[in-house]
Amino acid sequence: MFAATPPGFKNAPISKLFITITVSASIVSSIVGIKHYFFLQLVPHIWGWGQWWRLIVWEFVYLNESEVLFASLLVYNLRVIERMLGSRKYASMLILSYGFTFLLAPFLLILLKVVPSYTANYLPPGPTPIIFTALALYHDMIPSVYKFRISSSPPPAESDDTQSSSSSSAPSTSTPHAITLSDKIFVYILSAQLALAQMPASLICAFTGWLVGVLWTREVLPGRNWRIPEWWWERTRSRGMASLAVLGTGPTPVATGVPAPNVGAAGAPTGGGGEGGETVPANTAATQGRGFGSQILDMFRGTF
Repeated sequence: MFAATPPGFKNAPISKLFITITVSASIVSSIVGIKHYFFLQLVPHIWGWGQWWRLIVWEFVYLNESEVLFASLLVYNLRVIERMLGSRKYASMLILSYGFTFLLAPFLLILLKVVPSYTANYLPPGPTPIIFTALALYHDMIPSVYKFRISSSPPPAESDDTQSSSSSSAPSTSTPHAITLSDKIFVYILSAQLALAQMPASLICAFTGWLVGVLWTREVLPGRNWRIPEWWWERTRSRGMASLAVLGTGPTPVATGVPAPNVGAAGAPTGGGGEGGETVPANTAATQGRGFGSQILDMFRGTF
């Protein structure tokens, strides 16, 4: 029902890391009891107490479960952006978005203080601006896969003569009360839930993120061509893949200098694979080189 892309996080490690950090940070902050450090109020946090460090941390943690849920679902459906841009470019875009939105949203809140009817004094914590930056890219770069029409009136009844000639006649036009939507509407519904979670302050966060994303797609955002240094990216990625292999959630690094077992025509190792030159069974060879975590999960797959 959501974005028509391959399921899972294949070729989308940054999206997987984003969701993991979002969920884990919310859980840990609740257990430790430090949620109050992520609130951002102009008065008294900034103007009264001078706690300027709150400008840096307010986008790190969501404070309620509904926002964590909608944000995780939204990031999961936006992983198609990472597959299109590449993980390094996508991660660079998210970091650049944070660099602009963590100051732009409070600045916009200060400007709105001049409006007499606006009384909000805070910004809801969480990476909503960063997610809406990626959503702006999704809106601009990803085409719709299919469209459907919602009509307020039932279709007209057709007689047998009309049904027999329907194949040769031109398709009828939509009724005046029909609405044509695309498959992207489901992603927009999730984003609307997140933008309206704590009105009106959450709408400010969504707007600033969307604005940064539009400027990024129009190639007018300062620093748009910045990328994470390649040497740091390669070193971090190699360490991350090794950690995933130990946990059984990623490919296992192949040790150099170790000869691979001989594989027969049937695909099972032959000759010297077991003790005393016995042939290793095919199911045993399938589990070699796999992490312990994935072998445990295989025991429970298909039981739920």
